[in-house]
Amino acid sequence: MTVVFSRVTLLALLAVALACGDRPSARGQAAESEFAAVKAAHSEFLAAREALSGVQAEARTGAAGTDALSRAQSAYDAAYAKDQKLLAAFLTVGLNERPSDPQTREALGLYADTAVANARLILDRSGDGRRALQTLEAAERPYRALGLPLPQDLEKAFQEARRVQANPPTATPAPPERQATGRHRRSGSSRR
Repeated sequence: MTVVFSRVTLLALLAVALACGDRPSARGQAAESEFAAVKAAHSEFLAAREALSGVQAEARTGAAGTDALSRAQSAYDAAYAKDQKLLAAFLTVGLNERPSDPQTREALGLYADTAVANARLILDRSGDGRRALQTLEAAERPYRALGLPLPQDLEKAFQEARRVQANPPTATPAPPERQATGRHRRSGSSRR
């Protein structure tokens, strides 16, 4: 009877394993759900970045006021923080537990894209090649650790940041001081 029970148990376990083989594991389903949240947050971030860029352009022409700019900046900051928080949490687990998973690789690409955009913003606003390189190096590390080739945008941003660091932009010279013509008047209190 023991032999029959063992065969029946073995067949039952085999049937359960085969039936579950097509379904993702609970861990896989959790990863899919987390990745969906990452992608949604990244889409919100991209939309907020685009909106901020539009409001900034309008503010330069006087078409948007400081309130609109402040609201757009706040929305951008909140979307960026959420995007980075979810992305970091997902990549922390993904890079350690499932580095070859397509979702992990895609999340790594999202991280690199954001780093490239931030580095270009740093270069455009301040011309600080060193700070831009630090941002890019953080995105580069996981690629190097996994032995993956760098995305082309990341490589191009590195080249640009290195070029700027080697040849920093010079400050626009201040206009020369105007020399006063004629005699200076002294205030009444200084006359004796």
